[in-house]
Amino acid sequence: MKYVLYALTLLLLPLTTFCQQPVKDEIPFNLLPSGHILVKATIDNVPGNFIFDTGAGISLFTKQFFEKLKDTLREDGGYTGFRATGERMDIPLYHVRNFEFGSLKKDWEEVSYFDVNLGGIDGILSLKLLENQPFTIDFDKKVLRLESAKALTVIRKTAKKMGIQLEQSRDKSLTIFSYFKINDQLQLQLSLDAGAGKDVYRLHSKYLQPLGININDTAAVKKLVKRSEFQDGFTTNIYLTQVSKMAAVGQPDVAVQNFPVQFVDGLIYDGIIWINWLGSKITFDLEQQALWIER
Repeated sequence: MKYVLYALTLLLLPLTTFCQQPVKDEIPFNLLPSGHILVKATIDNVPGNFIFDTGAGISLFTKQFFEKLKDTLREDGGYTGFRATGERMDIPLYHVRNFEFGSLKKDWEEVSYFDVNLGGIDGILSLKLLENQPFTIDFDKKVLRLESAKALTVIRKTAKKMGIQLEQSRDKSLTIFSYFKINDQLQLQLSLDAGAGKDVYRLHSKYLQPLGININDTAAVKKLVKRSEFQDGFTTNIYLTQVSKMAAVGQPDVAVQNFPVQFVDGLIYDGIIWINWLGSKITFDLEQQALWIER
């Protein structure tokens, strides 16, 4: 997740979306130039601006925002996760009170925090927050809509169904995946990551050879070495090139062609992709393990 980019793009925000009077069960968002979804939430009566990130697993606040909260409780245990590059992350866990996200209200929520300045962004909200609430990301209206059972029934009848797989970790972290066909050759299970950033498609570098991509062809492939923002001395090799086609398994119309791909050494998944391109409206129906797509 590109936290520095979050901060920079916040400075470019139009204010119109957040100034609109919200409709019940609709949470306005600003779509940043970086492709990230910026929403508002209130925790313990403290309002904040957050990136909605389906790839985060756990909601994370900045230390500056966390210290504004008066009613927090640290758990005795913690959580160990791994960044997509394989970097180990050991984080403390806290209970925070009175979590309000639009009309969704929770007495408490499990979160962590990190010591970083995001320039006006107070953290990231994970999919775990909404695991029991169907919702739609509507890119046309720029709202995140909490769906009723009645509305969801209609959506299930009219939208394209894309199957997903849930990765639940100890009932603390939640992310989702789906299968895609790459160049009509490889069927890979990719992480669906709203926090990846605009036009971000990452695949494990082990798929370079099966896809017929020669990393020594410097005219077609550019190599980068990226240093970790979290661990000194940790670097990752990334190979930048283009891929001809990717389509959702079972929904060949949900596809992208001639798109840039980052092939990453040591990726812990088959790949990671941003989600905005899937459709103008994306409904998350975790109970049926499905996304419902309107293009």
